[in-house]
Amino acid sequence: MTIVRLKISQIWQLVLPVVMKCWALSGAAVFTFLLVYWAYGGLLALFLLCFAITGIFYHIQDSLLYHPGESFQSRVFVQTPSVLGLPYENVFMRSIDGTLLHLYFIRQPEEKVSQVPTLVYLHGNAGNVGHRLHNAAELYNNLHCNLLMLEYRGYGLSKGSPSEEGLCMDARAAVDFLTSRPDINQRLIIVFGRSLGGAVAVDLAARPEYSARIWCLILENTFTSIPDMAFTLMHW
Repeated sequence: MTIVRLKISQIWQLVLPVVMKCWALSGAAVFTFLLVYWAYGGLLALFLLCFAITGIFYHIQDSLLYHPGESFQSRVFVQTPSVLGLPYENVFMRSIDGTLLHLYFIRQPEEKVSQVPTLVYLHGNAGNVGHRLHNAAELYNNLHCNLLMLEYRGYGLSKGSPSEEGLCMDARAAVDFLTSRPDINQRLIIVFGRSLGGAVAVDLAARPEYSARIWCLILENTFTSIPDMAFTLMHW
């Protein structure tokens, strides 16, 4: 019995240090695992949060930049040029990607329509072309030109949703529309861009296939780029 106890005691003395080392190593391993998980888990959570926020802003950036409706009526009712006594055509046409666009073509009297310049009016942010009719009347009466008032996608009666690429496509489609009309002087096409429309006008004029069709470019109260505008507004 003593021999057995001695053997058990000896075995225990041999095993105990091994068990203690294993326990210490296991404890260190668990601690290390928890430390790594806490550090990298926090970084992973931060990364996922930043990724989610970036994704949200990416998908809502257009709604932050573009404001088609000053009110609900802006998307369902557009004042017509007839309220100011301007002769016009109510035009619906497809943009380059097939989006249905609304335009007003305000034309000079028949004997002058093919002799005078035609101005493509690219309006600013918010509202619809009906909100720019008084300005259009001044241009019509003082410059004696035809006007094509483009309503960007997502604005007024035009379908779709506004985006930088979409607005630029709409402007190109407007010039294509004019160059398909035999009743105007296609060598006298003026592109006028105000505020947001100025950026669209610059993009249009920068394209060689369209700059050759533009006789004159007019910019009013516009900006150099969206990042520059963000810096001005947010003071980043």
